[in-house]
Amino acid sequence: MLRHATLIGRQGRVFTHSAWKRSHSIRKHNTNSSLLSWYKRKLDSNPLLTKGITSGAISAAGDGICQYLSVPASAVTFDWLRNIRFFVMGSLFVAPCTHFWYSFLNVRLFPGPSSFVTVSKRVIVDQFGFAVLFQPSFMGILWFMEGRNGIPEQLVQVIPSVLVANWSLWIPAMSVNFAYVPVKFQVLFGNVVALLWNTYLSYKSALSNRTPPIPRLVE
Repeated sequence: MLRHATLIGRQGRVFTHSAWKRSHSIRKHNTNSSLLSWYKRKLDSNPLLTKGITSGAISAAGDGICQYLSVPASAVTFDWLRNIRFFVMGSLFVAPCTHFWYSFLNVRLFPGPSSFVTVSKRVIVDQFGFAVLFQPSFMGILWFMEGRNGIPEQLVQVIPSVLVANWSLWIPAMSVNFAYVPVKFQVLFGNVVALLWNTYLSYKSALSNRTPPIPRLVE
């Protein structure tokens, strides 16, 4: 039987198949632990740089997924400039904003144990204060980098649906984040959720570019 088969190691030792599987699993676990330990050290030594690179990579990945899913393969090639813009926004805008905001929210504004009341306060202020300012700022800066015209009018048209989608995803996500995740890992947790969110934002951004903005009323 395969389960009871023996394997000869490099140094002549005999292993059963099950023992080899356990050894392989242990090595894989040690590798994952080493990567996590390395990331923790980077968060301690260079928190902004580490979060910036991580956030930029995930923002670009979200845009890449959006382009892959929404653009027919025969239509156009991959838009690298658009992808780079998402990387820049994730690195230089999202990461610094969320880094300082989470520290302020958890340590100064609502410090202490993550009780139900404290977590509820953090989520309410985060989603109905910070997010309401953050989402239009993100979209506006991104569109400015694209060289668009009529950005305020496009924001008026797009942001209401973006905020509704934001609350649907981020209220549950941030409840878990503020309740269970240590402060220094909260940006990382947000980045993992943001892979899905950035895919959506990339779609909305591209869609709005094909939708005529609401015209201003002439008095």
